[in-house]
Amino acid sequence: MRPRLLLVLLSLCATGCASSPYDRSWVDHAVRDTTGHGLGPEKVSAPSLPPSVAHLEAVTADDAVAIALWNSARFQVELTRLGFSRADLAEAGALPNPTLSFLLPIGPRQAELTATYPIAVLVQRPYRVAAAKADVERTARSLVEVALDLVRDARLAHAEAMVAARRVGLRREIERTWATITKLTTARRSAGDASELEVRAAEADALAALDATRRAESEERLARERLRRVIGLAQSPLGERLGLAQAPVDTAPPQPAEALVKDAFAARPDVRGAEMAIEAAGSRLGWEKTKILQLFARLDVKPVGTRGGAPSLVLPGATLEIPIFNWNPGGRRRAEAELSQAAFRYVMVRDDVATEVKVAREQLTQALASLAPWREQILPLLDANVTSALRAQASGNESYLLVLDSARRAQDAKLRALDLETDVLRASAALGRAVGRRTT
Repeated sequence: MRPRLLLVLLSLCATGCASSPYDRSWVDHAVRDTTGHGLGPEKVSAPSLPPSVAHLEAVTADDAVAIALWNSARFQVELTRLGFSRADLAEAGALPNPTLSFLLPIGPRQAELTATYPIAVLVQRPYRVAAAKADVERTARSLVEVALDLVRDARLAHAEAMVAARRVGLRREIERTWATITKLTTARRSAGDASELEVRAAEADALAALDATRRAESEERLARERLRRVIGLAQSPLGERLGLAQAPVDTAPPQPAEALVKDAFAARPDVRGAEMAIEAAGSRLGWEKTKILQLFARLDVKPVGTRGGAPSLVLPGATLEIPIFNWNPGGRRRAEAELSQAAFRYVMVRDDVATEVKVAREQLTQALASLAPWREQILPLLDANVTSALRAQASGNESYLLVLDSARRAQDAKLRALDLETDVLRASAALGRAVGRRTT
């Protein structure tokens, strides 16, 4: 009984804990801590609204993020990778079954029963489980990285749809201005104050303004469709009720680059994932080293005396593969190469993160610097010109055509400022993604 008891104790000691806390619930909490919003239902279901979104008539950027994390099928596809990693962990923790060999008592030979068990697996198992646990954690953290990508895409899609709606309004104003200029030019031609060349030029500009309005309306519809796809409402009736809330652009300057890089190293899941890749590679190297020795426990059961007469004799033993020619050189060298690769990849990831943060911050700084003069100087000057032209036209010193031309210039400047606001929104979303959290 002692050999059997020893085998059972060894099996129980080697079984250990082959589970990991990095499951879907952990990903949900990590995404909530990073974005403020949680994941949607695990099972396939019709798109719905998350608890934090009450209606769709005025969806903000935060609402778009919440809806995307709740409904995006693309993100749910990525989440299934965690199930594969946890399955690999369960397989790594599973103990092999013993092998039984039974010889029938035919002729003078007595019945014989032999049981073998790979003892070396019990030594290899801790390394195998450690590597699988590291892979599970790395997969879970990479899913948080995917969630950050989805957050960035949702914010960008919302910003582009919001700006597209505002651009349509400005284009319609310009269209009405050119239509009025065309009418005035035609009237001046009838009075003999304008030539046919001026009338044709005004009509061409009016047609160009009409075409620009139609293109802006088409771009708005396309932007809304892209937003519906990103947030997971592409084919849902909820997407038909989608309305956008117009929010002002945040013009606060970003934090210093050094502080943002430090925050990114602490917040970015891919940095921690690169660290876990080093741990996993180290565990696999230890696993490959243990494969040099292959030891099998053996238990023979044989009857003593003639067939079927005397009691059985239990004989414990072992089978050892002698490592004379094969010391698992291929497995060890591959594991060493993977460890070296993981170490260099960790350095590479940190370099990439620092560069992404600095580039995104510079782009945001540049966009804010370009927007500031248009808001603070250029637009007020052009609005003042419109006011002056109206006063001059009211006093009879200038024609109404000058008023319309001044208004057209001011509207064109508003379109340019709107493009610059779009650049600020894009750069802000990119910086938030680079840091791994919202920066405003």
